[in-house]
Amino acid sequence: MEAIERAKGYSEGKLSQLRNAIKHLVPADEMVVINGSFARREASAGSDIDFYIVTSGNDVAPPFWAEAVREKIAQTVPISPAENGAFAKVEHLETLIRNIGGEHDDNYNITRRMLLLLEGEWLFNEAGLKDIRRRILERYIAEGMKDHQLALFLLNDVVRYYRTLAVDYEFKTVEISKVKPWGIRNIKLMFSRKLLYASGLFSVATTADRNRSRKISELERLFNLPVIERMVDICGNSNSQSVLESYDRFLNELEKEEVRAHLKGLDKDGREDIVFRDLKNEGHHFTRELLKLFERTFDTTHPIRRAIIF
Repeated sequence: MEAIERAKGYSEGKLSQLRNAIKHLVPADEMVVINGSFARREASAGSDIDFYIVTSGNDVAPPFWAEAVREKIAQTVPISPAENGAFAKVEHLETLIRNIGGEHDDNYNITRRMLLLLEGEWLFNEAGLKDIRRRILERYIAEGMKDHQLALFLLNDVVRYYRTLAVDYEFKTVEISKVKPWGIRNIKLMFSRKLLYASGLFSVATTADRNRSRKISELERLFNLPVIERMVDICGNSNSQSVLESYDRFLNELEKEEVRAHLKGLDKDGREDIVFRDLKNEGHHFTRELLKLFERTFDTTHPIRRAIIF
């Protein structure tokens, strides 16, 4: 899987540079976290970096050291994050943990919480990120859960996040179509967003018939792995080959500057564009292979089968 290995090597090299660049700028009790392609180890030279601050304080404005961090990150990854991206906001620790499912748990909150849980990576304070992840899992997997039960609270929020993402995509590409380019957003939804969702479903499924402590520790272990490694860990390398081959083709195409630029230039009138159509068809193939992998990994008696339908 040459493209997967190239992306992993590129991402980890940049992550190492970024961590070294900001390590003396951030107070010891604060965190700088990333999501997106660098966190998933899928980045290329055309990728931006989605980074943000997690604080235990109450301030809504970025702290005094945030601008110095932004400048260091921009020197290493010069492509700016998406407009209205995460850096404009400071994430508060308690917001990530409380009000899950409540009236204040809006689309932004569930997206930030799920991305931190499923693909979050640290630029500063690795221990802090792992602690947040564990606290979120302890919130989802409550005391008193029976061993045979799936973590349905978590599973339902993984499903809710993915469905919210799909609805949000429709809104942003129809009602406010200038927020993000349509073509590349559509392709990413078919590949990287779908694989992230699958990794959440598969991870929850592995915790069936384990006690609460083992459910939490296993999910901690899996969520600390990048998404591709997580899927291979759960399903096995040979069993995952068809999915990985399709995903490798997606990454190979997106690392090409001309393909990325072409997709960014497409609107919905470009549905039959040959470059878009080729990747879209590969995306349908990828979806079918993911479904086959799900069926091979969890047989018809596994409780995840019923849970994702009813």
